[in-house]
Amino acid sequence: MSRNLFIIVLLIITPFCGWGQVDTIADQKLQEVVIMAKLPTVEMKPGKMTYRLDASITQSQGNVYDVLTSLPGVVIQNDGTIFLNGQNGANILMDGKPTYLSGQDLVNLLKSTPASITDKIDLITYPSARYDASGNSGIIDIRTKKILRRGMNLSVNGSYDQGKYGEGFASTTLNLRTNKFNFYLSYSYSRKNDYDDLYVERSYLEGWRPEGETGQMTQSSYRTWKNKSNYYRFGIDYQMSEKTTIGLSTDGNLAGSKVEGDMNSSIPKRSPQTGGLLRTLNDQNRSQDNFTAVLSLTHTFNSDGGVLDASMDYLRYRYEEDQYLNSQDTLFGDMDGGIHLYSGQANLVWPFSKSFTFHAGAKTSFVSIDNNADYNRLQGDSWQPDHDLSCDFQYDENINAGYVQLDAKFSSISLEAGLRLENTRIEGEQSGNAYQRDSSFTNHYTHLFPTLSVQYALRNGNSLSLTYGKRIVRPNYRDLNPFVYIHDEYTYDKGNTLLRPELSDNLELAYIHGDLFRVGLAFNYTKDVIIKSYLDQGNYVVYVSPENLSSRVSVGPRLSTSQLPLTSFWNVNVSASLIYNRYRLPENYQVKVNKRWTPNIGISNQFSFARTWSAELIGFYNGKMAAGQAAIYPLWQINAGIQKKIWKGRGTIQLFARDIFHSNVSRMSVMTPTQHAFIKERMNRTVVGISLTYRINRGLEVKESRRKHSVDESKRINL
Repeated sequence: MSRNLFIIVLLIITPFCGWGQVDTIADQKLQEVVIMAKLPTVEMKPGKMTYRLDASITQSQGNVYDVLTSLPGVVIQNDGTIFLNGQNGANILMDGKPTYLSGQDLVNLLKSTPASITDKIDLITYPSARYDASGNSGIIDIRTKKILRRGMNLSVNGSYDQGKYGEGFASTTLNLRTNKFNFYLSYSYSRKNDYDDLYVERSYLEGWRPEGETGQMTQSSYRTWKNKSNYYRFGIDYQMSEKTTIGLSTDGNLAGSKVEGDMNSSIPKRSPQTGGLLRTLNDQNRSQDNFTAVLSLTHTFNSDGGVLDASMDYLRYRYEEDQYLNSQDTLFGDMDGGIHLYSGQANLVWPFSKSFTFHAGAKTSFVSIDNNADYNRLQGDSWQPDHDLSCDFQYDENINAGYVQLDAKFSSISLEAGLRLENTRIEGEQSGNAYQRDSSFTNHYTHLFPTLSVQYALRNGNSLSLTYGKRIVRPNYRDLNPFVYIHDEYTYDKGNTLLRPELSDNLELAYIHGDLFRVGLAFNYTKDVIIKSYLDQGNYVVYVSPENLSSRVSVGPRLSTSQLPLTSFWNVNVSASLIYNRYRLPENYQVKVNKRWTPNIGISNQFSFARTWSAELIGFYNGKMAAGQAAIYPLWQINAGIQKKIWKGRGTIQLFARDIFHSNVSRMSVMTPTQHAFIKERMNRTVVGISLTYRINRGLEVKESRRKHSVDESKRINL
């Protein structure tokens, strides 16, 4: 009654106060209200940092590989090794499920995925028991865009950037949402030209030098890459009732690459007859396609949050590759392979009360791999089989997992305690021939992975947190594959069937100051660290092969902030760490320990000059880092961009530049029992570009459905 009386009084006095004067333009109607809001570029949560690509100018362009290498604390080597906060072993996921790739195949996938279809990237340092236990330094989750509005929504993006070579991306996303159905379709095409400029110096230690020679060797290589990629995603969700939703989605990638280049190896004071100077031509053609189908179900029991979700995955991955080498000998390799993965999982969330919530789930996955390599050498005018290099490798893996977790909330304490059990069964077989015998290996093991997170609330919204988690890194399939990959007569890659999984314990104590910043002290101990090693075979020949080192200890402080407003138009975000890594090397090494303090810092500046104009300046510095046998030299990079909203806010035009000072150059030194090596590698990272985006949105915004992501499988697949 009082509310109605207030409205009547307001209507009576409004004309006299001038608040409700009649418009002098007849029949004026308000057609549209636009609310301008800007998403934060970086969001900080306990155990997780979120980088929103749409809120960034430079990080929303190019490919996902470019984005990841621009994030502070993330280092990706060209062989696919990923470091997060100074530790290797990060697990890459896309939309909540691992990418199932590693090594060069993972790099190729990241480079062929446009950043324009990506919404955000989560860096999760302490995953809960629900996640797979793989990845000892944490999880990098790449989230693709999901349109959350009713009706038809269409987004189109095109970009081009130019460095030494040019690259272009085009993508479109369509979404149709009604009361019962949600249909979505994404497609992107990318065409990229790249180069790889490599220089290597090798020096043999005293006592290991070939008799009568200096033991010095240099290698230089220049390769060009031509890549094409088609990415697609299709799905439909159907809301059977207010509580139950089913979904079917597929996605895939069709990609091809052509690599042309050479490797020049020089050994001073060695006669041409014994190989003083060797030039190797190395050309490759590769095509690959992967396809994933997911069937999911989500059921909500009650309004308190009880949810059951289940999903089933099927994955198929195929590749074909040929390699032509011409040096002292002429060699042709024909390789192909395929992967089939079947996986299923179910998860339950059940709140007993406002203070206690129970989580439980189970998962099983089956992976089957078949690889073939057929090498032939040119002898005279005919090709003859090379039985030493030819190989057929089959691999089968089954992982069964289950977990329970309890969340509890008291007056000032929040607790999450979980326990995950994973059982792994592996069988591998390498078929022989007339020159080499059959070989096989099996490995069965079971591990428990506890997780714990305790947060204690202080005054004024501040808190203390203690987090612990046990993690595992299983050898990826490429590392177990005994195939030999040839760079030239002196450098080979080869797998190791004797690898053991590495296990790590992770602990962090942190202070959280409201929504402003988080500072913590982190500790990690890892046993049987898997790292690329350089094995001397004599006569200057080196095999690059993974092996288990004894252990690694990492400790150091970390600092992260949210968007700090310095002025009305300037926000800044800072991420910094100082990590001490200590690797214990095998006893046959002259140096038993590789240790080093590594500083990392990243600063992101966002400027808003007007309602339609914005700019950003981003930079990072990663200090010198210990990594097994190697020391990785410092990296730094500065990116800048400017953006203008056009077409009444429906369009955006952006100008951007990455690696402005051409400073992101990979350099590292390697120490083996027999030699020292220095490696320098430069790629096409310095670019300037332009991007144009246009969006059509019809309908009202709705809440995102609780559609769960599909079943995970590890990133370890690599053929």
